[in-house]
Amino acid sequence: MVLTGIETRCGNLFFTSKFDSGNLARVEKVCKDEDDSGGDPRADCEFNVWTRPDAAGTPFENGNRSWFYFGVRGGSAGRVIKINIMNMNRQGKLYAQGHSPIVKTVPGRPKWERLRDRPIWETVDNNFVLSFYHRFLEAKGATTYFAFCYPWSYEEQQNQLSLLDTKFKHCPEMTPSSSPDAIYYHREVLCHSLDNYNVDLITISSCYGIQKEEEPRFDEKLFPCREKPRCKAFKKKRVYLVSSRVHPGETPASFVFNGFLDFILDPDDPRAKQLRRLYVFKLIPILNPDGVVRGHYRTDSRGVNLNRMYLDPSFDLFPSIYASKSLLVYHHVQNSVQPGSKDKTKKQPTMLSSCDIQSGGEFGDFEDDTEHLGNEGSEGEGPNDPVTTEAVHSPNLSNRSLLDIKPHESGIALYVDLHGHASKRGCFIYGNYFDTEENQADNMLFPKLISLNTAHFDFTGCNFTERNMYMKDKREGLSKEGAGRVAMYKALGIIRSYTLECNYNTGRIMNSIPQATGDGGRATPPPLAGFPPKYTQAHFEEVGKAMAIAGLDLTECNPWSRLTHSEFVSLHGLREWLKRYVRSLRGLGKGASNASRAMRAAAKASG
Repeated sequence: MVLTGIETRCGNLFFTSKFDSGNLARVEKVCKDEDDSGGDPRADCEFNVWTRPDAAGTPFENGNRSWFYFGVRGGSAGRVIKINIMNMNRQGKLYAQGHSPIVKTVPGRPKWERLRDRPIWETVDNNFVLSFYHRFLEAKGATTYFAFCYPWSYEEQQNQLSLLDTKFKHCPEMTPSSSPDAIYYHREVLCHSLDNYNVDLITISSCYGIQKEEEPRFDEKLFPCREKPRCKAFKKKRVYLVSSRVHPGETPASFVFNGFLDFILDPDDPRAKQLRRLYVFKLIPILNPDGVVRGHYRTDSRGVNLNRMYLDPSFDLFPSIYASKSLLVYHHVQNSVQPGSKDKTKKQPTMLSSCDIQSGGEFGDFEDDTEHLGNEGSEGEGPNDPVTTEAVHSPNLSNRSLLDIKPHESGIALYVDLHGHASKRGCFIYGNYFDTEENQADNMLFPKLISLNTAHFDFTGCNFTERNMYMKDKREGLSKEGAGRVAMYKALGIIRSYTLECNYNTGRIMNSIPQATGDGGRATPPPLAGFPPKYTQAHFEEVGKAMAIAGLDLTECNPWSRLTHSEFVSLHGLREWLKRYVRSLRGLGKGASNASRAMRAAAKASG
């Protein structure tokens, strides 16, 4: 494991970041003057610390310095430590909205929680300095850990998957004669990262539609563990693909992912059973393991923002992005629905390669301020012109005939890439823009359904504008056209291609959630009205669960639907409301700030 952290003793304390996802570069004790006026009277000891920029000490070092995660050992019980992080990115908006670092003490208080006292921040010599206090617990030999947000390391992910491997070790023996509702789970290595970590692919479904055959090794560059079998193939099912952690410091994404994963594996919930019967889930828990292990905030080991590389990914430079796109392309074709039939899928060759395309093969016939950085880059304005990229690295993933498959015939039912967001409050989606009212309403249907299943998803905070598909990042100068949700729409023509974002801190609003129908009180009851909470792992997990249930509501097969008790009554009613909403938005202008007024106009029109 490539551990780039440090271990150092400073004064009477021992500081460490030499562990998976750790980030701390330097520590310096603040010495009090002889007249005791140089230190903070609230603190018994004070230290200045510095984070390590992404790709520090390499030619690829860059200015991302928001993530920190380190431990302190040796503090006496009851004594107060003050820590000043001297070189943070300017995240003033996030901290002004009440965000605070996360802390845990092992042993003693091993559960992550937010610091009790709000931190303070200031700009000193053009550097953003974040300061916070903590009182050590009465736990002998304990280590107190501090982090930017709730950590979820590569090692934790591997351990979680190992437990699932054991639980579902019988799944390779499943056949078409197995119980149709039995849970099918398969884990395999999609590819290896540049640092040789696993980029895992998890396949989950039920045995309904399972085949004797395994899926082929459809791309010669992928699935490097040749001695291990591939997952089983499925018939009559479309694919719901979820990926996470392309930006390593955006840890809320992993908890959304975990909530989604836990729910679709629930053996007893009838909604989870129905989801497994309808979909084949393809899940990539960590797209950027190198950045995660190294404690990076935004980039990989070569300082690259991988969520700009989807237009033409090089396998040699961006293996996980190439692999993700190749997976989507394969299932777009292989699991596609023949026109006029929901049961037939198109024929697909067993292997894709650049040579196949070139030879006419079968498939061929078809600045420093990071305050506004979220998943897809700066929210600040930049040129909106589409960039042009010659597809030279992966022509097999850019064939124009992929667009011959219509969106509702595609084998990809849903594609969602998960992220965290620093400046914009709430949990929300970035979707693509469609000219026709029908397609734009269809595009908005899934996010609106999420908002009916959790109080913490902000539909009015979603952005479906054309401008948000092509704007360039302030610092990186790269267009959002290279982000997963835009690039996959452009490559495949799919409508439901999304980025889901969660703020590290809190939201703007709390939704009013309808009661579920036919659940006998077993579904989560609607929460009481109130102010948005400070997010915990559980809130992010709830959004992941709602994201799964929304995929079920799309099919009108939810046995515990909340739609019938909503103002929309049915999926048809919601579609009609969204058409009016789109009409109102376009009448008011395309800005996302008009969303609330458009919602009121749509509601008035329906009344």
